[in-house]
Amino acid sequence: MALLLGVLPASVARAQEGPAPDGPPAAQAGSEQPENIEAAREARVHFQTGMEHFDARRFRPAIREFQLAAQLVPSADLWFNIARAHEELSEHEQAVEYYRRYLRDRVDPPDRERVEQHIGNLEERAEAARRARRHAPTTGTLRIRSSVEGSLVSVDGRELGRAPIAAPLSLPPGRHRLSVREEGYVPFESEVQVEAGVTTAAYADLEPATDYRAVRGGRLFTWITAGLGVVALGTSIYFGARAASLSGDAGDATTMAEQEAFLDDARGWAARSDYALGGAIVLGIGSVVLWFIEGSSVSTERVSGAE
Repeated sequence: MALLLGVLPASVARAQEGPAPDGPPAAQAGSEQPENIEAAREARVHFQTGMEHFDARRFRPAIREFQLAAQLVPSADLWFNIARAHEELSEHEQAVEYYRRYLRDRVDPPDRERVEQHIGNLEERAEAARRARRHAPTTGTLRIRSSVEGSLVSVDGRELGRAPIAAPLSLPPGRHRLSVREEGYVPFESEVQVEAGVTTAAYADLEPATDYRAVRGGRLFTWITAGLGVVALGTSIYFGARAASLSGDAGDATTMAEQEAFLDDARGWAARSDYALGGAIVLGIGSVVLWFIEGSSVSTERVSGAE
């Protein structure tokens, strides 16, 4: 701590030496006991660990190690180090408390005047921090606008009325659920973060709701295919009749050559009739399949919507 190091160099030097009893324990009376020696060793370990934390700016662990050392061997220097760590953490009230302990337990401290002056400065900072906390805002402000006048506005499930909401809303800090609804529009739902002392603006842009209906597909290709099948069937019947007629003419022929000619023609027309009949069958099956395919196809069309 640059300020305190410059103001209290002697105290800082003492604080870095390690804990030493200030009172009249048995060790100072000339009859050390084993348990006191062990306690002093353990206290020094805690002290050294605390100084390592302090140098690494790990002030909270440093305080804990200094306090453990003080439980074993109380020392004014430990109170001073604890005060320094609290001050680094901006915990001015705790720092003042331990600086006062240091002045109380240190016998004739040469830096008393400087420490007392520093305590006064810390007390002023602590009082300023208390005043700031008392006057710090505890709520935030939310202003709500909607693209559709008359839409119903709710915050955290509580209805506020219909837009526009003229007065800003005072809310505790945190996340709040905003809902804006109007018939014919898609409901607007959102979370708004409110901070203490800050005005937050929320704008609900409502989108028109659109309804659609399913439209079953037409059967154009079904009827075309069925018509072609009917034509093919008619053609097959015509070709078959022509083949039958030629077969009859073959029976009336007077020579073998004429009979054979009529039969050849009859077989040709019969083959054409078979081909046409096969095509009619295929087209008939295709029209049945298309009937189900085209009948099951669905499209959508818009039937209503808010403008």
